[in-house]
Amino acid sequence: MTVLAPTRAAQREAGRRPDQGAWPRRPAARSAPRHLPGADALRALAAVAVIVIHASAWPLQDHGADHAVYTAINLLARFAVPAFVLLTGLLLAYRYGDQPLGRAFLFRRARRSVLPWLIWAPIFCAADILMGFGLAPNGADVRDWWSSGAGHLYFLLLVPQLYVLLLVWPARRRALAVVTAAAVALQVALSVVRLYVPMHTGVARQVMLVHGYELFPFWIGYFAIGVVAGRWLLSRRGRGLPAWPFLVAVPFTAWLLLSDDVGRAANSAYGHGTGAFLRPMLLPFVLALCGAVIFAAPRVQLRMPRLRRATDVVGRHSLGVYIVHPLLLTVLGRAVKPELHAHLPWSMLPVLGMVGGSLCGSLLFCAVLARTPLAAAIGEERVRPRRERRLVGRPAV
Repeated sequence: MTVLAPTRAAQREAGRRPDQGAWPRRPAARSAPRHLPGADALRALAAVAVIVIHASAWPLQDHGADHAVYTAINLLARFAVPAFVLLTGLLLAYRYGDQPLGRAFLFRRARRSVLPWLIWAPIFCAADILMGFGLAPNGADVRDWWSSGAGHLYFLLLVPQLYVLLLVWPARRRALAVVTAAAVALQVALSVVRLYVPMHTGVARQVMLVHGYELFPFWIGYFAIGVVAGRWLLSRRGRGLPAWPFLVAVPFTAWLLLSDDVGRAANSAYGHGTGAFLRPMLLPFVLALCGAVIFAAPRVQLRMPRLRRATDVVGRHSLGVYIVHPLLLTVLGRAVKPELHAHLPWSMLPVLGMVGGSLCGSLLFCAVLARTPLAAAIGEERVRPRRERRLVGRPAV
């Protein structure tokens, strides 16, 4: 892997800079690629994994093998939301470097998270009640549903907290290293406390157990590592590391995660479902898998251009897929419910059909919506027709 050495003039200039030790500010257009193919591939994989999480809850799981297999699939797919958090830090740091950010940045980013939440939360609330998706039509249940972030849409309220956090994130390398280490330590400590320290009543229980997954301190380690990776990739003009150490670590960290029995923890019930995202042993698995995909995907995609085009499409619409797929997944699940009651391996076929069908349906919906003024509802910019783009690009007469 070639490393470009700075010229002597550049070295002398660096010695006179008052901000020596800081990460580079936003580079010129030619100094770093605009997109990171590995990050796009990870975003696409995480979007599919979110569908797998929800689909794996549908099949029969009342026997040893069925329960063990689908529980393992569900737990391993939980890397998805931590990967999205890590990618948030990585891509923002790669795009903006350490340049100052302000209200304009927050406003632009709010359109990709808060606005979709405001649009889709009432839709899912009505769907859950009217279509019998699990929400009881009473005030207490509806209030709890909204306070929990509106079901799976809680992520759209978590991300704006990370945007605000980026405004005060340090730029100098030494401070960044200290803050990153502290952030990872804080996340791990909170994850351990929420599982193993008894909390029966009070504010601590509500914050740590009931609403912890909505709050940035429980995810701050992933975000911090993403910021470091983004600024490091920016300084290297997008050149990454060899993927093989991460690939080797994936099966080992997956075994550690699956072997971590939280059944004896004081708050074991909160180590499953949404709470499984906050398990402390998920961290090494997420880092190994993210590194493997980010650094291995570019070479794989060069050899398989069709795969790259597919990951580009899924990655581009990943937020929309995340938002709308539960509606399609529920409809498909009800349609194949008898087949889902079969034992393995037969139940795997309808599960795969649910995942593929909801993914394709969500992509089609997002692709159509992105070509309308409602594109902001899924956090995207409107894709204008080709003819309209040509007219906009013509010089005025």
